[in-house]
Amino acid sequence: MKSLRTTWLVAFAAGILLQGAVYLYLDQYLFAPDSGFYVSGMSEEKQQPDSDRFGQVEGSGSRYYSHDRRYMAMVTPTSVTVYDAQDKQNTQVIDLKKREVSFFEWLPDRNLILMALFDPDARGTDDIIIAQYNPETPDHELDTPIENVPAGSKVTSMAYSTATNAVYMKMKVADERYRIYRTDANYDTRRIYVQAENIGRIGVFYDEDVFFYDDADEGIMYAFNGSDSSWRTISPPGFYRLIGVDQSKAIYAAKVDSKGNAVELARGYLGVGFTTIAKLTEPVPFSQVTINYAQQREGEGMTANDQPTKKKE
Repeated sequence: MKSLRTTWLVAFAAGILLQGAVYLYLDQYLFAPDSGFYVSGMSEEKQQPDSDRFGQVEGSGSRYYSHDRRYMAMVTPTSVTVYDAQDKQNTQVIDLKKREVSFFEWLPDRNLILMALFDPDARGTDDIIIAQYNPETPDHELDTPIENVPAGSKVTSMAYSTATNAVYMKMKVADERYRIYRTDANYDTRRIYVQAENIGRIGVFYDEDVFFYDDADEGIMYAFNGSDSSWRTISPPGFYRLIGVDQSKAIYAAKVDSKGNAVELARGYLGVGFTTIAKLTEPVPFSQVTINYAQQREGEGMTANDQPTKKKE
C-alpha cells in the first residue's frame, strides 16, 4: 500500500510539473511580451539591410530581421527561409503546409516568428493557420487554426496585448470586408463582432485587453473591452482614422479628407479626449502616416490659439 501511494504521488507531481512547463512555454514563447503578404510591427531600422551579417545571402524575397539581428528571414508569398548569422550553414526552410503567407512578423523582443498561412485555391470554407516558429527550437513549431472561414480569407494584421496575452487578428474575407478574431494563451479563439465591415487599422493596449479599430468608410474609431465585450466610439468630431496605439497608451488618429489624405493629426487617451498635435501644411496619403510620422510632425501648423479636439462619447 505504501509503495502504491508513493507511486501515485510521484505520478501526480510529474503531472503538475508537465502542466507548469506547458504554461511556461505559452507565457515565454508563444504569447511572449514586448506587431502579396503583409508585415506588421516592423520599424524602418529593422528593415535596413544587414550587409555585415547577411551580405552574401542571395534571393528574391523580402528580408526581415529578428530583434537582435542574429536571424534573417527571406520571405515570399510561397516560401520562408531563415538564416543564422552565427551559423551560415544552418539554413532553415519552414514548411508552409502547401499554403501561402498572408502575414509575417518577428516578435519585438525575442527570436520568434509569427505567420498567418492560407490556401489561395481553397473552395467553400477553409482553415487559416497561425504558425509560431522559433529558429532556435525548430522542431517545436506550434500551429493554431481558425476554422471554417470563407475560402481565400487571409490575416492581414495583428495586435498584441503583451501583458494579458490577448492577440487580435484582422482577417480579410472579401474586398473591403474584414473580420476580427481574438485568441490567447488558453487557445480561446473566437470571432469578435464589431461595428464595421471595412475595418481600417487595429491596435491594443500592451497591459490591458482593450482593442481599437476604425471604420474606414465612416471615419469612426472604436474601443472594444475584451474582458466584458463592451464597446464605445472614441472619435473626435469629423472623419478620423486610427493611426495606432503606442507603449504609453497614447492613441494617435488622423483627420482625413474626401481624397483619403491626412490633413490633421491628433493624440488622445482613453477616457480623456484627443488633442490636435499637427495641422499638416500639405495633405499626406493616410497610408503613409505612422505613429513615428505623427510624432515627428507634432507642432506643425499649430498656433497658440489652437484648442484641444474633444472626443465623441
